[in-house]
Amino acid sequence: MRTAEKKLFASLARTKSANNKMLKQEQNEEIKATLRFFNSNITSQLKGLSFYVKPRIKRQTKNTAGEKAKLYAGVLPKKQKPTQKRTYNKRKQRQSKKPQHEFTLDDFLALPTCFAKDFSGHEYVIHHALYHYDEQFAVNRKNSEAIEKEDLFKKVRNVRERDNTVIASRKTLHEKLRYIY
Repeated sequence: MRTAEKKLFASLARTKSANNKMLKQEQNEEIKATLRFFNSNITSQLKGLSFYVKPRIKRQTKNTAGEKAKLYAGVLPKKQKPTQKRTYNKRKQRQSKKPQHEFTLDDFLALPTCFAKDFSGHEYVIHHALYHYDEQFAVNRKNSEAIEKEDLFKKVRNVRERDNTVIASRKTLHEKLRYIY
């Protein structure tokens, strides 16, 4: 553990507890709002420092009465090569010939919660609670930048559900977005 980060973590924890005590005693709403803002800032700093403060768990071996630990190495079986490549290719061709339905903007706006990835590699979270004056927004996962759903729909590459299953996809920006079955 790094001592500087540990000291900073301890001082931030003390500051947060003192801030919570002041928040309980304060009557003025403006000062309460400021104290809540400081609390959220301190919480995010504590979360970042917790990586350095948490003790690392060492792997323990079954060691009885001072015996030396024995290491066991298992041998994994080799992967078998697929024997029927032709049938796999035929199945793949058959699947590509199925008619795929278009994934429209209305379908995209109707989704309550999903993830979307655009062609530049940015990933966005779409949640039904992200509304502002009847406009729906998506949030970039890396930098928390908000973008309107309509603008995102024009440049989206694939749309995924909560469990990361792909709902709709397209290969190029000029194709239409299609459902995946």
